Amino acid sequence: MSDFFSPKDVAIAIGVSESSLKRWVDRGLIRAEKTAGGHRRLSLDSVLNYIRGEGKSLPHPEAIGLPEGIGAQPANEEAANADFRRAMVAGDELLARRIILDVFISGMSVAKICDNIITPVFHQIGDLWRCGEIEVFQERRACETCSRVIHELRRAVGPGPQDGPIAIGGTIDGDPYTLATGMAELVLRDAGWRAMSLGNMLPFDALNRALQSDRPALMWVSVTSVRDMDRFIANFNLLFDEARAVGAALVVGGQGLTADVRQHIRYTTFCDNFRHLEAFANTIRPRKVE
Repeated sequence: MSDFFSPKDVAIAIGVSESSLKRWVDRGLIRAEKTAGGHRRLSLDSVLNYIRGEGKSLPHPEAIGLPEGIGAQPANEEAANADFRRAMVAGDELLARRIILDVFISGMSVAKICDNIITPVFHQIGDLWRCGEIEVFQERRACETCSRVIHELRRAVGPGPQDGPIAIGGTIDGDPYTLATGMAELVLRDAGWRAMSLGNMLPFDALNRALQSDRPALMWVSVTSVRDMDRFIANFNLLFDEARAVGAALVVGGQGLTADVRQHIRYTTFCDNFRHLEAFANTIRPRKVE
C-alpha cells in the first residue's frame, strides 16, 4: 500500500476541494513532496498530522488507504480500551486497526495510546491465558495482530522529522519480545525524534557498535528477562560507558529491571511507562534556534 497520495485523493479524504488542499500545501500547513515530473505528493503521516493538529475529520478515509469509518467522530478512550480487548481476543485485525487509528487521529498522543490502550489490554490477554479463560492460540494470535497494528500506527506516525535528533534501541540477547521496543520507537517519533528500533535479541557487542556507528542522542533498551545476571550487569555497565562516550542518554525500562537489578547497573533514566519516556525525551531534545 502506498504511503503517498495526490492532492486530489487527500482532498476527497478530508472532504474539501482540491484547490483548497493545494493552498494549504502552498502555505506549508501540510508537507508535500514533488515527483520528478513536478507533481505534488503528500505522505500519509503529513496528512494525519495536519488532521490531528486542526481537529478535522476524515469523511472518506478510503481515499488514502485507510479503513472506512476512521476519523469520522471523536474517539472515546474507555470504549476504545474495551473494544480493543475484544478485537485482540477475537483476532479481529481490521477492528483493532480502526480503534487505534481513531484515537490517534482524535489527537491522543502515541505514549498515551501505548500506556492506556495497547499495554493494559495486552497484559489482560496474558492474564486471561494464564487463568485458562482463553486458548494459547488466541494469546499468540493477539501478539501477531498487535504487531501488525503497531506497524499500521508506524505508517501513521511516519519516520519523525528529518532534522530531529537520532534515537535507537532494542532488546538484549535472550529477550525475544518486540512489542515494547516497537512502541518506544513510535513514542519517540511522535515526540519529534528520528527513532529506529534495532529489533530484538541483540548482543551487547551489537548495541555498542550501533552506538559507535550512529552516535545517537538517545538509546533505549527494553529488558523483559535476564538470563545471566552477573554477565548482564557487567555488559550493561560497559554499554553505559560507551553511551556516555558518544554523548547518548541510555534509557531503560521493562519488567526484567527490578529495583534490585537497577541497584547494580548504570543508566541515564528508568521509565515505568511510555509517558515517562516521552517526557524525558522532551527534556533532552535539542531545541531549534529560530
